[in-house]
Amino acid sequence: MNNAQKPVILSFVGHSNSGKTGLITQIIPRIKKKGIRVGVVKHAGSPIKVDRRGKDSQRIFESGANPTMVYHKQHLAYFEKPQKDLGLAQIAQRFFSDNDLLITEGFKKESYPKIEVYQYSDKKLPLCFNDDTIEAIITDHPYHWHIPQFSCDDLKGVVEWIIKHYLEFKQ
Repeated sequence: MNNAQKPVILSFVGHSNSGKTGLITQIIPRIKKKGIRVGVVKHAGSPIKVDRRGKDSQRIFESGANPTMVYHKQHLAYFEKPQKDLGLAQIAQRFFSDNDLLITEGFKKESYPKIEVYQYSDKKLPLCFNDDTIEAIITDHPYHWHIPQFSCDDLKGVVEWIIKHYLEFKQ
């Protein structure tokens, strides 16, 4: 794939505890086996702690260095206190220029394509009924959806659909 192209941004959305993280962690290795480079951004509903108190990197960041990077031959971590709320396009531009696909978890309000993860036991209406940027649904509830549907255990089908609809033109 061409490094000069921007990554395709695809969001996995759903109600809390619908299984988004578990699904994402299962499809990433399958997508990578196809030679596709994948990055992930998870939207957090509350502030996160990214380093342990007392560690040098945390002390440097807390002293006001913005941004701060920590490097080890196996990891590179970037810490920043953004001056404003960042949109997905800005995040993708900053961090994922070397990837073909940027999977996000959350970011329901962004207008990028989305796949909903829906559990019938949630008893809430699926998001896809009110969001036309949701292009497919992964669910445990067979129903005549107005968008393509996949069962929760059809990881192969989900990956093939993602590649066909979002990545084939990049190969």
